[in-house]
Amino acid sequence: MANSLKIEELIKLIKPLSDKDEYKHDMLKELNLSEYPPNWNESWYFNFISKEISCITRISFKPAEQTSRILCVLLLDDKPVDTYIDQIKIEGLPDVIGNKRCNYTLIEPHKKWHVEFRDRKYELSFDCLARFKPFDYFEGRRMEEFSTDYLDLLDTAAQRHYEQGCISKGTLLKKKTGESIDFELLGHRDHSWGIRDWVYIDRWNWISAQFEDRTVNIARVEVKGHLIIGGFISTKEGNKRVIDVKVDTETKEDGKTPVSSTFTITDQDDQITKVVSKTRFSIHLPQPTEKGITEVFEQIVDFDLDGMKGEGISEYLITTRKGDL
Repeated sequence: MANSLKIEELIKLIKPLSDKDEYKHDMLKELNLSEYPPNWNESWYFNFISKEISCITRISFKPAEQTSRILCVLLLDDKPVDTYIDQIKIEGLPDVIGNKRCNYTLIEPHKKWHVEFRDRKYELSFDCLARFKPFDYFEGRRMEEFSTDYLDLLDTAAQRHYEQGCISKGTLLKKKTGESIDFELLGHRDHSWGIRDWVYIDRWNWISAQFEDRTVNIARVEVKGHLIIGGFISTKEGNKRVIDVKVDTETKEDGKTPVSSTFTITDQDDQITKVVSKTRFSIHLPQPTEKGITEVFEQIVDFDLDGMKGEGISEYLITTRKGDL
């Protein structure tokens, strides 16, 4: 079984974003592969954040392992009240995204998704509606920018990836009391597919910061001793690509869990945006493998941009490989 994709196969993945990219990607057909690489991963992620009600949910397909992993975390008043984590068996890439407990339905490409979660305590149903146009992480890049070394790095950290600022509109039902909460909140979503070998990603910072008039997103990834920068700033005028990010983080005594971070962001027009995060709640999501452990800190935060207040997610990842223990 191949552990990675060949350079010519990676290049085939670099093409303009289209409506069909919202659906699953069968790389066996698209790249004429005989079997999936062991770390092939396709995932869909959604969040909406407020002090009253928040949700973080993600589903991933790992066809080489014949597994699909689902996460849904529901918070009320900034406290987790329900966490659903499941791993289900799949064959190939299923047509249904999700299961009876948590499912995701595409209604209109790049415009509308519908997400539902239910258990004995809660029923959550919401539409994820486009607020701004999606941003493809390859948007605005020329083919000649992609060196062999750069493509080799992508062969660890997922090859295709786009994100979008959204509005989440729906209802939460508390089954025990019958209370129903309607909401309309700023949110975020992303979709990625390709090889993602968690343990070889040294660390990353990722934020989805929602402000009244814009979405700010960055991904700063350290992999194999190199740095990959991505992200965008979305407004009603369109997207601006992020070309550089510097991060200054204050942590707890463990040296890992962020308390506050300052993100100094340079966009394609060489304009500087400084975003400061302050952690309200942190979710620790360890990803152990036989080669080591990757720890993900998914944090609900308050953001500040020159006095403008926002909310969202600040995600920090750090890996300790067994040889480093």
